[in-house]
Amino acid sequence: MTTAEAADRVGPSDRSDRSGSGGRIGQGGRRGHTDRIDHFEAAASGAFAPLRMRTTGDSPFQGAFTSARVDQLVLTHITAAPVVVRRDADVITSTDPDLIKVAWHGSGRAGVDQGGRQCLLSPGDLVVYETAHPYELPFWEPYDTVVVGVPSSRFGAHADVLRRRVAMPVRADGGLRGIVSAMFQGMASGGVGDGASGAAQHHLASALVSLVCAAFSDTVPSDDEDPMGRVRAYCLANLGDPGLSVESVAAAHGMSTRYLYKLCRAGGFTLARWVRSERLARIRRDLADPVLAERSTAVIAARWGVLDTGHLGRMLRAEFGVTAREIRAGAGRA
Repeated sequence: MTTAEAADRVGPSDRSDRSGSGGRIGQGGRRGHTDRIDHFEAAASGAFAPLRMRTTGDSPFQGAFTSARVDQLVLTHITAAPVVVRRDADVITSTDPDLIKVAWHGSGRAGVDQGGRQCLLSPGDLVVYETAHPYELPFWEPYDTVVVGVPSSRFGAHADVLRRRVAMPVRADGGLRGIVSAMFQGMASGGVGDGASGAAQHHLASALVSLVCAAFSDTVPSDDEDPMGRVRAYCLANLGDPGLSVESVAAAHGMSTRYLYKLCRAGGFTLARWVRSERLARIRRDLADPVLAERSTAVIAARWGVLDTGHLGRMLRAEFGVTAREIRAGAGRA
């Protein structure tokens, strides 16, 4: 059943009630309005990746959205009349940005159709979909949504976990997901990232990415899910544990170390080496952060589970071509 067929089962929307607003996406949280669907389509395509849109019903289209770019993330608040948004295979090219889009659905009946999976959205739902593959988003009523486009590389290995959860909405009405929901609603108020320094924007983007990973990390996986996605997500959540090892990871997932080694070989990587790279990337980021300039290298390394700093400089040079001292010196000059 497609999402369009699902809409028929739910019932037609009231076509006479067309409210909402829309328009050209600007920088720094500027708002735009339009009553032309082609302008709306061009603006959304320019912000994310090429899309196609069509209105439903005979009433004139109206729409508005506010957008800001924060450290490579595109934060967008959209309100519009009913539309169908499609990213078809014939508009996807190798030069398009590879984005994982995270949406918080505020109001209006809507759906997501991607990867052979269809879902209906309720107000307060969080859902992900990606630009690398075709999708369809039918909005059967005037709607309000916040969409964040995140380069898939920002999620690291967790991107694979999120890709397996496209069109699988989760409720965001309490607990950790309630925090994510509140953050998205705050974006809808506008001014996200305005006047913030580059370092502040980086931290805002990192916090948002981490919260999204956490919100979807405990969703129920499909029966055919590769367990390696759960293993990587677990490791990322426990990088600060110096006792993180093949043995502890295997035990946490109820598998033998032999089976875990087999999974890693099939994936073409070594778990210990991958964990080390993830730790070093975070150590490098913190060493370059001027806010942490008074914190010793040893303390920063320990935060990410590295207690023996005797070879840290050599490891950083092998991974990034610079030592801890050089990273800090560069941050001081900046």
